[in-house]
Amino acid sequence: MSLVQLGENIWAHEDSMPLGGIQLRLRMTIVKLSCGGLWIHSPTKPDPELQAEIDELGKVTFIVGAANGHNTWLSAWQTAYPEAELYVSGGIPNKVKLDNYMVLEKHFENIWCDDFEREFMPNVELFNESVFFHKPSRSLIVTDLIQNHSDEIPSGFAGVMTRCVFRPLGFKGACVAPPLKLGFTIKDKLAFSVFIKNIQRWDFDKIIVTHGDVITDDAKGVFAGLVARFIR
Repeated sequence: MSLVQLGENIWAHEDSMPLGGIQLRLRMTIVKLSCGGLWIHSPTKPDPELQAEIDELGKVTFIVGAANGHNTWLSAWQTAYPEAELYVSGGIPNKVKLDNYMVLEKHFENIWCDDFEREFMPNVELFNESVFFHKPSRSLIVTDLIQNHSDEIPSGFAGVMTRCVFRPLGFKGACVAPPLKLGFTIKDKLAFSVFIKNIQRWDFDKIIVTHGDVITDDAKGVFAGLVARFIR
């Protein structure tokens, strides 16, 4: 089994994606909704074995690309599950050809409110990220906002890139996405502060990151420490 259960009606599958000469860990999250359908967040590379495991859980009804950098396999998943509805961040349609989709913009009506709370990262066009709180499992689900990278250094060229480029940029341990630390990426700092405060109100006990290890120890404390710089 490649799926790992993380809580009530929530599973994950880990793979990788290419980034600047290294393979970055990538986690797909699968949620069984109260209506019975499956909600897939940040799809990894599809393969028959993985799809068979997912199909055993139920029918795929929603596929979600919640941040602009996560578009690589959306088209393939849409082909594999043509009856599923596709929801993507605002920058994704400029990067990949999709047949039918809805945009997760600021005023998107949360059609999954029975299962999720949702907050939109305001005025950060680099990401346009939607962050979700899965209420039954008390899971905060993020794409790029929070990451949790391993201390291990890979061998070869990937190790050089990790040591000399990515770690100095801030891709190490539990971290906020390094571009968010650069002032120019956040156009409205007060609105971003409200976004962070709204997330902090959620009663989560784990952070399911798309990049790195799931954060389970003192998840709310870890989050508060990482985002303190943004509070106004």
